[in-house]
Amino acid sequence: MKALALFLCLIGQILLAEPSVLTEPQPSAEAPASDQNPSGEINSLFSGVSSATGLSLQFTNLPARPYVGEIIAVNVKLTPVDIASGNIEYTLQNEEGIRIFSDTPRRSVKEDGVYDTFYFLVQSQSIRLPDITATLTSTGAASEPLIGSSLSATTLSPPSGYANVLADKFEVITYKTTPYNNESNVVIFTVKASRCNISDFSIPNAIKQGFESKLPNVGESQMTYYAIIPNTEKNLNFSYFNLQKQRYEALNIPIVVDDDTVSTSQNDLSPTDARHTELKIGASGVFVIILFGMFYWRRNKWYLYVSALPMFYIVYALLPNQNVCVKKDAPVYLLPIKNGTIFEMTLQEEHLEAEKEVGEFIKIHLSDDKVGWVNKRDLCSN
Repeated sequence: MKALALFLCLIGQILLAEPSVLTEPQPSAEAPASDQNPSGEINSLFSGVSSATGLSLQFTNLPARPYVGEIIAVNVKLTPVDIASGNIEYTLQNEEGIRIFSDTPRRSVKEDGVYDTFYFLVQSQSIRLPDITATLTSTGAASEPLIGSSLSATTLSPPSGYANVLADKFEVITYKTTPYNNESNVVIFTVKASRCNISDFSIPNAIKQGFESKLPNVGESQMTYYAIIPNTEKNLNFSYFNLQKQRYEALNIPIVVDDDTVSTSQNDLSPTDARHTELKIGASGVFVIILFGMFYWRRNKWYLYVSALPMFYIVYALLPNQNVCVKKDAPVYLLPIKNGTIFEMTLQEEHLEAEKEVGEFIKIHLSDDKVGWVNKRDLCSN
């Protein structure tokens, strides 16, 4: 009986429990969604994040100890890589002892990030790099500010003749020397340089100097420069600091006085071995004397006929130059070069001696024994 009672109790429990299992409402369609909600929340969290929201910056390969006057590269690494397809604007602030040399950074895209390089000119020994923030212009999302670090720069102790420039390369391409007045010559030369603040170039002890043209650039700069020096100087010497070799290097331009036949294109400047007019006249005179001597010796008239040629040259060379009328306030140029250096203005309408023409310019002799060039458009019309 006990066994029978126990069996009936078990059957009763099964019958009472089974309806709850079979008849209990099944979870609705929303129930599984509640089970998946945690991953759904994560997906919804990251689905609205652009690559710019995760934009990060860091400095790489900073210069260890630059020189005052050097152009340094400041590299910034941006991640993720896919931001390279967007337009990124930078905000630079709080820098000290440096100034931006090139407003547009140079970009290099690699597998691990986007590398943008800024160039700064070092102006003092104490340097603080700028705080940099990057903004993706398409969304307006900005990175956290990259705080600039501090650096110390070395001040050079240059030798005499230092031209006040540091460069990876500094090369004189062409040069030319012409008379300026009775006491001095003007040397004009073209230079190409790399990683150089070419605008700081200056020659010690020049009477007068300046740029005819300049094209500053980080990769390669170019300038055409003039310097007026005493005509007793046989060479124009100066030096620059070679950043790659970490030493001063001297440059020498030999002074070979030309005859002022200057090309109007600055790219065509070239050193030539021109002779002075006085030497040509002297040589012609000696030739005439020799021919006359041969005539008296051999009594052959052909020597007289041949001597006529150098005599005509002597007469032509000694003829006085014609005068030209130059307008008031006409600019007088140092050389017959477009957009050249103006070193004087005429105070009134003047009649000046003209020597020769080069393109649109006429060489004139001023009242103070200086030589200059005026444009033909500045001549009097009558």
